[in-house]
Amino acid sequence: MKFLLVVALMLLSVLSYSGTNHEGTCSKITKVCVNYHSDSPFVTTQEARFKLFLESSDQKQVTFLKADLWMQMGNHGHGSSPLKVTPIAPGEFDVTKAYFVMKGTWQIRVTFEQESKQETLIIPVTVTQ
Repeated sequence: MKFLLVVALMLLSVLSYSGTNHEGTCSKITKVCVNYHSDSPFVTTQEARFKLFLESSDQKQVTFLKADLWMQMGNHGHGSSPLKVTPIAPGEFDVTKAYFVMKGTWQIRVTFEQESKQETLIIPVTVTQ
């Protein structure tokens, strides 16, 4: 019985991880939210691929400008090579060529424009292996 319970809990955690969006962030100024979805955790040993979503809670037009990866380390930081961002649908983008070159806390930084206001939102992500 315990074995079945453990298997059921493991299956539930895998399904809930793969089918939901990961943490995101929202702007109090522009009412725009950015979040991402990845089918697998980010690691240092291979290219990361994920979907990026931009949504405006007040239905105003949002224009994606750029996304990059950044890791702040004391007085300096580390970035990654340019990401390849491909539009899929309004507010939805496929991101490839994302390389997290070391373990630690990284930032997915997304810059957009809404009604002539440019803003950058940051989503923290942790790379553990």
